[in-house]
Amino acid sequence: MNELSADGITPDPFAPFTEAPKTSGFPDFTAAVAAVAERLAMPEIWEPQCPAPAEPPESVKHWQHGDSVARWDYRTADGAPIFSVYRFNTADGGKQTLPYTYGRRAWTDKNGLRRDATGWHWKRPLPPLPLYGLDRLAARPEDPVLIAEGEKSADAAAKLFPSYVAITSCGGSNSAGKADWTPLADRMVTIWPDHDDAGTDYARAVTRLAGEAGAAEIRIVSVPELFPPGWDVADDLPEGEGPDVLAELLAGAALAEPPFKMPDGYSWEKGQLWFQPGQQKDRSWPEKVFVCGQFDVLGEARTSNGTGWSVFLRWLDRDGRRHEWAMPKSLLHREGNLIAETLTDAGLVCGIGQAHGLLKDFLARVYSSRRFECVDRTGWHEAEGKPVFVAPWGKVYGEGAANIVLQSERIVSAESFKTAGTLKQWQDELAQFAIGNDRVALFMAAGFAGPLLEFMGQDSGGLHLVGASQCGKTTCALAAGSEWGPGTRRNGQVRSWKTTANGLEGVAAETSDCLLILDEIGQADSKEVGDTTYMLANETGKGRAGRGGEARRRQTWRSLFLSTGELTLAAKIGEAGKRTMAGLEVRLVNLPADAGAGYGVFQELHGFDNARDLATQISGAAAKYYGTAARAFLAKLTDNRAKDEGGLTADLKGLRDKFMKDNCPADADGQVKSVCSRFALIGVAGELARVYGVLPWPKNEALRAAGACFKAWLAERGGSGAGEDSAALAQVRAFLEAHGASRFERLHETNSKTGENYYPPGEIRILNRAGFSRLVGDELQFLIMPEAWRNEVCKGMNYKQVAAVLRDKGYLKESADGKNSQSIHIGGHGQMRFYVVTADIMGGDA
Repeated sequence: MNELSADGITPDPFAPFTEAPKTSGFPDFTAAVAAVAERLAMPEIWEPQCPAPAEPPESVKHWQHGDSVARWDYRTADGAPIFSVYRFNTADGGKQTLPYTYGRRAWTDKNGLRRDATGWHWKRPLPPLPLYGLDRLAARPEDPVLIAEGEKSADAAAKLFPSYVAITSCGGSNSAGKADWTPLADRMVTIWPDHDDAGTDYARAVTRLAGEAGAAEIRIVSVPELFPPGWDVADDLPEGEGPDVLAELLAGAALAEPPFKMPDGYSWEKGQLWFQPGQQKDRSWPEKVFVCGQFDVLGEARTSNGTGWSVFLRWLDRDGRRHEWAMPKSLLHREGNLIAETLTDAGLVCGIGQAHGLLKDFLARVYSSRRFECVDRTGWHEAEGKPVFVAPWGKVYGEGAANIVLQSERIVSAESFKTAGTLKQWQDELAQFAIGNDRVALFMAAGFAGPLLEFMGQDSGGLHLVGASQCGKTTCALAAGSEWGPGTRRNGQVRSWKTTANGLEGVAAETSDCLLILDEIGQADSKEVGDTTYMLANETGKGRAGRGGEARRRQTWRSLFLSTGELTLAAKIGEAGKRTMAGLEVRLVNLPADAGAGYGVFQELHGFDNARDLATQISGAAAKYYGTAARAFLAKLTDNRAKDEGGLTADLKGLRDKFMKDNCPADADGQVKSVCSRFALIGVAGELARVYGVLPWPKNEALRAAGACFKAWLAERGGSGAGEDSAALAQVRAFLEAHGASRFERLHETNSKTGENYYPPGEIRILNRAGFSRLVGDELQFLIMPEAWRNEVCKGMNYKQVAAVLRDKGYLKESADGKNSQSIHIGGHGQMRFYVVTADIMGGDA
C-alpha cells in the first residue's frame, strides 16, 4: 500500500524545504514577509512525464477518501503507462474518481513554503488527454469501435461485445473536448450514451469530435425510453428485459451525420464564435468581432414538402440548462434583431452592434448535411412511415424520432414541462387521493386523453368545472396539470383565461395532443371568450395575410382542454350582451363542481379531517412531484401503438362504445351523444393510464368517475334533447315570465259561436303590448303578435324553428289548417294573427 501525505503527493525525502537563514538579534520581519509574498505569487509548475517511468501502484490510500477500490490505466498505443484513474467510496456513501499521474510538481503550500516534488500526483496529464483503450485500438486496427461513457462502462462493453474495441475518454460527459480523438481516423465508430441528458450531450460532442478526427462512420445507440434514467451499459438490465436486447440495440444504432461546416471568416475560440474579416479593407471592421457564445448546429430542418427551412440549434445557458431551437430561416430577413434577442433571452451570450448582422450571416451560410423534418406543433406526426409523438419539452417518442424537430418563431420554454420527484412519489402523495372523488378523477383522467384524440378519431373539446369559490375547482386543475409539469399557476401547467384568442393560438399549438388548462373563466374577456372556445375546439387559428397580402399558414392543433370558473360559459358571454349558441356549450361542457357530499368537489376525504386539508395535500404535492406521469404514459403509448395500432385502437373504441351504451340514453340528441363520447374518451384514457402503471387506481375507477360526471352534466342540462330546443323553450319561457302580466292584455270571451273576444269593462289597456292572454276553459293562453314573436320573443333565433319546437312539445296551438300561427277575432280590433302559446310551458320540461 502506497501511503500519501495530506498534500496528496508521495513524500520525497530528497526534496528539502527552503528555510530562512537564522540571524542573531531580532529577526528581519520585513524581509521574511517579502519572501513569503514572493513565493505565494509564484505559479504552480506541473510537468507530467508521459509515459510514466513505471507502472502505477496497484492500489493507493488517499488522505481524504481512504483506500482505493478500483483502478483504470490509460496507456500509449504500445502499452506504456501514462496515468491512472482511481475510484474511492466516500464517507457520504458516494463515489469519487481521481486521476493519478507521474511528473514534477512545484507549488507554494498553505504555509507559504515552496515545495518541489517528482513522483505520482493527483493530477491529470496536460490536454489533449489520451483515450482509455488506446492500446487496444492500436492492436486491433480493423475492428469497429464502441465508445461508452466512463471507464467502468467501457470495460463492461468490452465483455459484452468482444468484437468491438471498447474505449472512452477521461473526465466524464463534460470533458470530451479535452481528449485526443485522432486515433479514430478511418474507424467505424458506434457511441453508446448513458440514458440521461448528460449522456445525450456526450454522444453529440463525441459525434462532432470523431467526425472532425476523420471517422469513416459514426452511429449512436438509442437507449429505450422505458429504461431507468441514468442507465448505462454496465448496469443490470431492467426487469423483464433479456440479454439479447443489448445486441439488438447495438445492431440498430442509427447513423450520425457529419458536423456542420463553418462559413468562411468564422471560428470558435475558447467557447465563443468570432469573425475575422480576412483581406477586407473596410476600416469600420475591427481586427476581430465577437459574435456570440458557443452553440451547436445540429442540422437543417424543413417540412415534408420542402418548405419552412430552419437551422436546428442547441446551447447551454450559464446555469447549465440545455436549450434547443429550430430557428426558421425566414427570420433572417426580418427587420431588427429578433434572432439575437431571442437567443439572449434563452441564455446565449450575444454581441451587440455589428455582431447582430454577423450572427444572421453565420446562420444564413452555415451548412450541415444532417436533415430533420420540422413540425410546427406538438403531438402525433409520422416519420419514416411510423407514428411519433413530439412532446412540448422537446423529446420525440417513437421510431424515427431522431429526425423530427419542433419549429417555432420563438424558443419554447420547457420550464412548464419539467419534472420533479419520481412517479411513485406522485402516485403516493397525489394520485391515490382521486379515488372516490369523481371530479378530481375526471380531471386527472382527462390529462391523458389528449394523446388519444388523433387515432381515436375524436374531435377537440373541453370541460368547464363551474362552482362557488373555494370549492376545490383549482385543486382539480392542479392535479391534472401535475401529470405534464409543475402543478402550479406560475410557470406551471395551469394557465389563465386572461388572454386573447390570438395569444392562445401559440399555446394551443405547443400543447397539441397534450393538455391545456385554463383557470378562472371570470378573468376572460367576455367579448372574446366565445370566439376563443370555438377556436380551441375547431382546431385552427385565424387566417392571416403576409406582407404581400398572401395567406400565411394557419396554426393547427388537437386539444382536450380543461377550464374552471365561478361562471358558466353562457353567463360569461352574457356579460357582453351576447347569446350562447347550443353548439358552443357542447364544445365546452359545463360540469357542476359540487359533488353533493358537502365537501365541494370531494366525496371521499381519505382520512383527512376536512376538505381543506385534502385540497392542501393535493395542491402541495402537485407543486412538488410532477411531470413524470405524462412521460411514462407517452413512452408506453408510442411503443404500444407502434407494435399493434389496430389492436390498441379496437380495444379502446370497444371500451368507449360500451361506456356510451351504459350511460347515454338511446334516444339522445346528437349533441348529447357527442358530449357522452368525450366523457367516454376521458374514462378510457384513465383506464389506459392504469393499465400502463401510471395511475394507481382500481380497475374501472376512471370509467366510473366519468360516468358519474356525465350524468351530473345531463341532469344539469335538463334532458337529452337538442340544445337548441332547450334554448328555445328557455327563451320563450323567460319572456313570458318577465312580461306575462305587463305586456299581455287579458281578454274575456262572450260569444262562443263567433269566438269574439273583447276587453273586460273598466280594465286599463296596456302600453307596448306584445299580445293578449285568455282563458279557454282551464287553460291559460298567450296570444303573441307576429312582430313581437319574431323580434322580441325569438330574438337571435330562427322564429319558425322556435315555433316548431313548441308545437312538437305541445306548448303551441296550431291552426285548423296546420299552420303555426292562427287567425283570431278580437273585439274592437277585428281579425288578427297570433302565435298561441299555452301557459303549460311555464312548468314544462325542457
